[in-house]
Amino acid sequence: MFGLRGLRPDIEISGFETAFSEIAPRLVERGHEVTIYCRAGAHSPSNRPARDAGVELVYVPSPGGKNFSALTSTGLAVARALAARRFDVWFFVNVGMGFHAALARLSGRPVVMNVDGLDWQRGKWGPVARAYFHSAAKTAVRRCTTLVTDADAMRAFYREHFARDSEMIPYGARIETSKRPELIEPLGVSPRSYYLVVSRLIPENSLEDMLSGFARSATSRRLVVVGDANYRDAFHERLRRIAAGDERIMLTGRVSDQALLKELWCNAYAYLHGHSVGGTNPALLRAMGYGSCVVARDTVFNREVLGDGGLFFTDAASVTRAIDALDADAERVACLRRLGPRRIEDRYTWDRIVDDYERVFLAAVTA
Repeated sequence: MFGLRGLRPDIEISGFETAFSEIAPRLVERGHEVTIYCRAGAHSPSNRPARDAGVELVYVPSPGGKNFSALTSTGLAVARALAARRFDVWFFVNVGMGFHAALARLSGRPVVMNVDGLDWQRGKWGPVARAYFHSAAKTAVRRCTTLVTDADAMRAFYREHFARDSEMIPYGARIETSKRPELIEPLGVSPRSYYLVVSRLIPENSLEDMLSGFARSATSRRLVVVGDANYRDAFHERLRRIAAGDERIMLTGRVSDQALLKELWCNAYAYLHGHSVGGTNPALLRAMGYGSCVVARDTVFNREVLGDGGLFFTDAASVTRAIDALDADAERVACLRRLGPRRIEDRYTWDRIVDDYERVFLAAVTA
C-alpha cells in the first residue's frame, strides 16, 4: 500500500489512515501479507514499529513539507519497492499518485488505485496544482489495472469524464455510543448543549455558510468548530470575525484525541457537515455511526450516504432554518440520531468494506 501517512501516524490522521487502520489488519487476519509504506515525518521516532496488527510497516523519508511530502515519499517508496520487493498487488491511495502508479507498472504486477475525490476541483489548490492533479488522474485512468471509487456518483463521474469504469467501495464506520461524556466538559459544553462542526477549515467545506447561518439562528446552544485554523489568509480572517462576533461560537483548533472527538460527535445536539467536493466522506460516516443528527451540504455524494437520514442545506439561510427547526423539535432530532447507525449497519460496516477490497485484489491477481 502506497500513499498513506502510515497505519497509525501521530501527525495528522486523514480519512485514508482511518480507513486502512481498519482494512489492513483485517486483510492480515484473513491470511494476506500486507505492507504499508509510511511517511517517516508523520511518525515520531518512538512511534515507528516494524509491525502493527500483523501489518509490515516500512518508513520512507518524506521531504517537501505539507504540500509535497506525499509525492516525494511515495516516489521514494515506489523506487525502493521496485528495486527490492515483489508484491502480488500494488495498491495506491489518492489520484495525485497517478504518475507513481504508472511507474509501479514496471513491476509487471497489477496496480490498483483508490482515486479518492476530485482534487483538481478543490478550492485550496492553485492552478498549477490543479493541473497536476488532473494530469495525474488521466494517467491513473490509462495505466492502473483497476480503479476504486468511493461512491456511486464518483463512479458515474469517471465513466462520464474519463470513459473508465471502476469498482465502487465506500469507507466504513463503527457503531458506538458515548462512554465518557465527561471528556467534553473542559470545552465548557455538556451533552446536547451544542452543535458541532468537524472539518478542515478550507473554503470548499462550507465554513462561512455554516458559521454565518448559525450566527443568525435563535438557538441558545453553542457551536463547537473543530479544525485547524493556523492560516492567515482572508478566508480564515472572515471565519475569525464571524466567531468573534458571536459568543456562542467556539473555534477549538485541531483535536487529535480520538476519544474526545468521539464524545463530541456522540453528545452533540446535531452535527453540521459542509463538505462539498469528493465522494463518501469518512467524517460523515463517523458522525452517523456515533448517532449524530446530521445537517449536511446538499450534494449528490452526501445524499447518497445519508439517504433519508438527515437534513440538507445549500447556503447560510438554509443553515439558519435547519437549526431553528431542529431546536424546536427534539423528537425529530432523536429520530434522526437513530437512523444513522441503521444505515451504517446496512451499507458501511468495515467487514463489508474488507470483503470488497479482498475481492478486488484477488480479481486483480487472477485476471
